[in-house]
Amino acid sequence: MVLTDGQRRVIDLVDAFCDEHFTEERIRQWVADRNMPAEVYDAFYESELGSYVLPVNVGGKDCPFLDRVTLLMAIVRRAGATLPFQSDMTSLALLSSMRPLSQDEISQDLYGKSGRVLFSQAFTEPFAGTDVQAVRTRVTADNDGIYLDGRKTFVSSGEFAGNTLVLVRDPLFGQLDGGMSLWLVPTDLEGVSSEPLNTVGQEMLAPAVLTFTHVKLDPDWHIQTEGKLRTMMKKQFGLGRVLVCASSAGLALAALDDAAVHAAEHTVKGRQLVSLPQIQEKLANMEAQARSIVNLTFDAARSADENVADFALDMALAKRFVPAAATDIASDALQIFGGIGYTDATRVSRIWRDCRGNQIAWGTDEVMAGAVARGITRRAGERRW
Repeated sequence: MVLTDGQRRVIDLVDAFCDEHFTEERIRQWVADRNMPAEVYDAFYESELGSYVLPVNVGGKDCPFLDRVTLLMAIVRRAGATLPFQSDMTSLALLSSMRPLSQDEISQDLYGKSGRVLFSQAFTEPFAGTDVQAVRTRVTADNDGIYLDGRKTFVSSGEFAGNTLVLVRDPLFGQLDGGMSLWLVPTDLEGVSSEPLNTVGQEMLAPAVLTFTHVKLDPDWHIQTEGKLRTMMKKQFGLGRVLVCASSAGLALAALDDAAVHAAEHTVKGRQLVSLPQIQEKLANMEAQARSIVNLTFDAARSADENVADFALDMALAKRFVPAAATDIASDALQIFGGIGYTDATRVSRIWRDCRGNQIAWGTDEVMAGAVARGITRRAGERRW
């Protein structure tokens, strides 16, 4: 696989950071705590890696999205777990879809308060998933002001992010966007409550349910979309899905790494495990899937950088294939480990759990299959190489 100089630089930085801060014992504790220690976050942002997840106007690096995708893939591979840095990268990706003035104002405000540009994403709702048309959270007004009411679920970083980007039904500010709007709402307001959502994997993303009960809004928190909310949301979901693929790819590579070491070192009745035809078959299939996973993820990231029309198809194809294939790789790794793989004595069971959730996050496999089919049929009859 041919990597750019920028990608190689990122991987070298990740390796140096992980050598200093990551051990399997620490990762397990962070998963149990559902968060990463502040000192590790601080070390990340004090290193050059921090510049890859900050906007340029607050000291971030002007680099391709491909480099950021590579960073996430590499650091998740070393950890063998979904890391909360994914939330920071998602915030940066969502911010990039907004108009420049909003980007500058939001990033300067958040960075000035915390040294990070992090906000959770409150898009998904109970019984609605990511279907924008099914959103029930809404904005209303009376003589006393503007208010927000509703309930959002699967809000990544919802337990600790100080602000959340909320998609709402809005007849007041959303007239140019079909009655929908986006608001960046502080989570410490009266009427905002959160409760942890105890998923079976991806614990460090700290997903939560947020409830808004007649929360008084400041009009300045409304994200100006100028009638382009649909385009903005399409880009936001696309970039978010590519980051999910990057995390899945990192997990798959971690599972393959562990399975290969185990197969080489473990013996059965005096024979190396890797000498068994059944294990050889699994490893060969896992390697082929892993290469496909990485290539599809990088292709989608390049399409985003080049802003080409094929991005929608490349992104949907990656999201349809990568998380599912990563789950298969993790499952085969668990099988190679045998009974011990189904315990917490190794990290492959954790990897499998994290992979499985990515088949649902930011659009299910089934939704992505439909998007891929539509993209293919729109290009029917074209010669493609």
